Amino acid sequence: MSELPRRVLPAIVLATVGLLVALAIAGETASAQYPPPVGSVTTSLSDPTPATGTSVTCTCTVLDTVGNPVAGEVCEFTITSQPGTDASLSSTTAITNAQGIATVTLFTGSTAGTIVVEAEARSIESQATAVAEAATPVAPATPGAAPPTGVGQGDGGTPLALWIVAIGCAGALGLASLLIVVRSAAGRPKSR
Repeated sequence: MSELPRRVLPAIVLATVGLLVALAIAGETASAQYPPPVGSVTTSLSDPTPATGTSVTCTCTVLDTVGNPVAGEVCEFTITSQPGTDASLSSTTAITNAQGIATVTLFTGSTAGTIVVEAEARSIESQATAVAEAATPVAPATPGAAPPTGVGQGDGGTPLALWIVAIGCAGALGLASLLIVVRSAAGRPKSR
């Protein structure tokens, strides 16, 4: 085997590993949107399965196109669907803070069922769903039993910042591989 292929092989392996790592971090297929997005709006609830007659915090998070929080953005909140007639919001608008977060309180009302809350900012709409359950008596704790666990929420997709890191890693590994190839070719003795 000649000297150049032995020097180039590690660079190719490094670039391939970098690409695989970037794809694994991204975890999904890239796609384009037209017109380009103006950022993102995410709506979430502090408890997606509250009891009837209680209240939960409804949060609207606004990010710009590179994933930075947007402060001072007006978020409009609306209940688009509810099982009864008495679910309500503490306010229909809220302004995002320095972390890009605006909050209102959702009162679940007296009827069990699904409540859909929509938040809109920057002409982007996002929804969160609460399934109000009829209040049940709390059972006494069993001595020695593990404490109850909460319900987690999904991430809603791969964040833009993660894509940027993955693409940056792949680019850096590709550049490092190219530099290894160039240095190998430059340092190769000339044959006579």
